[in-house]
Amino acid sequence: MDELAVGPELVGAKVTNAARPEWGVGTVLRVQQIRAGDRPAQRVSIQFAVGHRILVIPPARLLPPQSEPRREAGWLEGLGKTTLDDRLRSLPEQVTQVLGTLRERLAAVIPLYALGEDSPVLLRWAVSQTGVADPLTHWTRDELLVALRDFCNERDAHLRNVAALLKHKEGPEALQDALADLPEPLRQNVQTALQRPI
Repeated sequence: MDELAVGPELVGAKVTNAARPEWGVGTVLRVQQIRAGDRPAQRVSIQFAVGHRILVIPPARLLPPQSEPRREAGWLEGLGKTTLDDRLRSLPEQVTQVLGTLRERLAAVIPLYALGEDSPVLLRWAVSQTGVADPLTHWTRDELLVALRDFCNERDAHLRNVAALLKHKEGPEALQDALADLPEPLRQNVQTALQRPI
């Protein structure tokens, strides 16, 4: 998507921050010409739903608002499991549709074990799952936590399936070898999931 040219004519326009889509759509209140080091820049004052923000452009970039996906869906989307709620809870295709070796399939799911329940991580996860700029306009924080737990259950089942196939094909030491180089918090999270009862 093309970024917006910043100038006085942008005052009153609706914009989004390219680096922080979770802020949602904001209204430009003021544009000031400034110097940032030895280069000209603009200081842009914007009122977002999360509060008033002042951005210096560049380096910040403004985009026109995108049309948000809607949470409500018809019966056909419900049958096809393509609603926003389904997308929120489902593993991404780049994890489930890996056509590589078992070790590559294992490597694709492991980064999902960096997820946590703190608010910034929870919101970034919901944005990446659904494409919704501000998930809190569609779900409450409690609903997002329930969806994350469902997602984690699906993630754990996928991990255990791939790990079992790897152990069956190459032996138990192959799994330990595949996990050996992981950084410690991630490795512990994966091992905990593998030991958890189904």
